[in-house]
Amino acid sequence: MKIDGLDIPFKKSWQKIGISLSGGADSALLAYLILSHSTADVYFITQVRMWKTRPWQRWIAKDVVSWFKEKFNNRIEHIEGFIPPEMEEPNTTYITDEYGEKKSGNRIILRAHNEYIAHLHNLDAWYAGVTLNPTEKFEGSLDDREYARLPVQTEHMGVTVCHPFTNVRKDWIIKQYMDNHIGELLEITRSCEGEFDDLDYTNYKPYQPVPTCGECFWCKEREWGVNNAYT
Repeated sequence: MKIDGLDIPFKKSWQKIGISLSGGADSALLAYLILSHSTADVYFITQVRMWKTRPWQRWIAKDVVSWFKEKFNNRIEHIEGFIPPEMEEPNTTYITDEYGEKKSGNRIILRAHNEYIAHLHNLDAWYAGVTLNPTEKFEGSLDDREYARLPVQTEHMGVTVCHPFTNVRKDWIIKQYMDNHIGELLEITRSCEGEFDDLDYTNYKPYQPVPTCGECFWCKEREWGVNNAYT
């Protein structure tokens, strides 16, 4: 299917689709576009990450999933995985994975869990919403998002794996929210990965409001996207 000049791999014959859902704007938009064009069963897969310092991330993802369950009639299942904070980049050593590549611990866990879920549920396709860095340079940007390194569509273990956003940036993402009149969904999502001295797993209550730091790369990228969506 073609969305605002972007070709997104998609087959109406797919009956079971997996989507990596973080609770952020990119993966939520990708989920919206897929659900808007498909009657397939959808399996959202979320990794619980940094549970002690950013416990709210889990509940934001749950809130996003609830929005989709309310708006669409597809059978939707939400599956959670877990990545120990000690395995998160950059505080981890690189390990040789089963394919002979040096990977960080969190990426090995992520890939292995996705493979398992795809096999367990016999998925036809899997989507992930990886985007490019903004054209403006911000501290904390990811080196592997400077240019499109992943092919848009590959085959892995009998599953079609799609990364349709590898050639677009946050400005394109925000524009789709506005063009599709789903600002409500955008407001539910969270980009900020800031942490706060007075708020952690010991006192956070599910679904309570959490401030944004305004300083991390993810906050600056989202602001850039909003400011440049129609330029």
